This record gives sequence, structure tokens and C-alpha cells, in this order.
Amino acid sequence: MPKKTPFKLEVVLVWGALIMMLFPASTSFTKLKRLTVVNMSGLPIDLRLSGSYQGYYYYLRVPAGDRTTPFEKTFTVQPDNYSATVFYQELWDPVYGYQCTSKSQNLDLTHNTRVIVFECTRRPANNGEPPAIVKFGAGGRR
Repeated sequence: MPKKTPFKLEVVLVWGALIMMLFPASTSFTKLKRLTVVNMSGLPIDLRLSGSYQGYYYYLRVPAGDRTTPFEKTFTVQPDNYSATVFYQELWDPVYGYQCTSKSQNLDLTHNTRVIVFECTRRPANNGEPPAIVKFGAGGRR
């Protein structure tokens, strides 16, 4: 009967070092954040997000919804501070559409955020909502 050799500590250390080289400790597993977009504009919209720190870029499309039946869609994005621009898609110009003359808003997506998009000509009321709710609208067409 062959003699069994005991499991050596050196073998465990070598395998452990190989595994640590394959999966470095510097790999960051960031938690994705939830972005909920509520479309009350009456037109399909596109929301463009440009990240400022990590350089992430998103182009999100949300179907049409109005004030009585809003359309709500949830996305998961990488946490970052984003510059957000809303493009309103029209039936006769679905490629380009238009955007409001109001400036792009900064979105702090380091936490779960809710964005409400109104018509371009309607000024949204701020009824004391928390900063996790951002509203778009209130500007002329561009």
C-alpha cells in the first residue's frame, strides 16, 4: 500500500498566491444605484447622462406618459455625478426632437434618485420634496 503524504502548507500558500494574482484586491465592486424616471410630458423622452468623475455615459429612452397616466421606468446606473439633458421626441421628428432652453441639471446618483419630467412649457412645483427627486421642464423649446 502506498504511503500517503500529508497535505503541505507550501502547496496551500502557492495556490493562494496564484488565486490572489488572478483576482486582485484592487477590484472594486461598486453597488449600482437605482434611477427612476417618471415621464409626464406627453411625449417619448430621451435622457442623456454624462458622468463627471468616472466618465460613465448613458442614453436612456422612456416611452410617452402624461399627467393623468405617467409612465415610470427604472434603470440601474453606476454611482457618479451626472450632467443630465432631456430630449423630447416628436412624432414628425423622432430622430432629433427638441430640448428645453433650461440648462442641463446635475444629478447626484450616488444614492437612489427619482426624476420627474414635465412638459417643456410647464414649471414644476417644488412641494418640499427631498433632494432625491429632480424635476425637469419649464423652459421654451430649443
